[in-house]
Amino acid sequence: MVALWRSDRAVRLAPVGAVACAGLLPLLQVALAFSYPGNDVRTGLWSLAVTVVYLPLHLRHVWYAARGVRLPAGGWTFAAMAVVILAATPLAGNMWPRAYAGLAASAVLVLPGPWSFVVYLSLVIAAAPASLLLGLPWNAAPWLTLSVLSGSGAVLLLVWLSAALVRLQSARQVLAQRAVAQERRRIDDDLRRTLGNALESLAARGARAADLLQTPPGRRAELVAELSGLADDSRRTLAEARQRVRGYRRPSLRAELDTAATLLSAAGIETRLRLPRTGIPDTIAPEPRAALRATVTRLLGSEGVSACTITAAVSTDGVRLEVRADGVTETIDVQTEGRP
Repeated sequence: MVALWRSDRAVRLAPVGAVACAGLLPLLQVALAFSYPGNDVRTGLWSLAVTVVYLPLHLRHVWYAARGVRLPAGGWTFAAMAVVILAATPLAGNMWPRAYAGLAASAVLVLPGPWSFVVYLSLVIAAAPASLLLGLPWNAAPWLTLSVLSGSGAVLLLVWLSAALVRLQSARQVLAQRAVAQERRRIDDDLRRTLGNALESLAARGARAADLLQTPPGRRAELVAELSGLADDSRRTLAEARQRVRGYRRPSLRAELDTAATLLSAAGIETRLRLPRTGIPDTIAPEPRAALRATVTRLLGSEGVSACTITAAVSTDGVRLEVRADGVTETIDVQTEGRP
């Protein structure tokens, strides 16, 4: 279930579900306008016509908010929606104030800060008196108020859940991009420190060999020694380059630990990363990498986890990772090929 909610498909379908719920409730309102006692075909037709006018505006509010996107000209579209719904109150039957649920939800989604809650509470409070003035029985007034609250609350809950999923996915993408950039910087610094210095040494020896070519024949032995040393350094540099390229094909242990700590912190879990002063190996094998990711995924899906400590201890056999969260410790052994 946790994997489903974190999948890209769930993120794409969440705004659609919020819009579907927001569209279903007004259709039920139209059905009540035709069938509820005290209503007739005339009130039903008015309800249908007005719903056709305001519903696209309401669904537009929900669609933008469910994707975490600011709605352009949201205040104007809300004002138009409010005018349509409130103006139809005397014409669309005694159950029409149930449509205030959609207007209240749009107020929270579109209007800024305190004003949104003021408008929301005003609409919820006004729904029952408006229906009573239109002939709704007294015993049905509490049900109508509860209906407005539950209808608007259901829409807002789905919208907030969808927006949270979208923000979580965006945060994960940013973290992934940051991890890639960090890994690129690490590789660049490593190449500059190792192969860069080796190539500069080769260039210097090549320049000396070129100078020796201009010397008298008596110094040919020195030239041969210089060329031989140049060839040895070239082969050694080439072997080191091949070894490092093989190492770069494996994921970085430090990058994996940093990404795990960042993901847990972004989820509200206070995370501490403890690394030895002597440093840790460069790479991590696929098996412990998968185990570390599985542990992080479990912590992200668990409820009540407030703190986590990831400790790396270096031994002669490699590195032992200890992930401690709320008194429970998991160990992951990382067998490495070398130390930095």
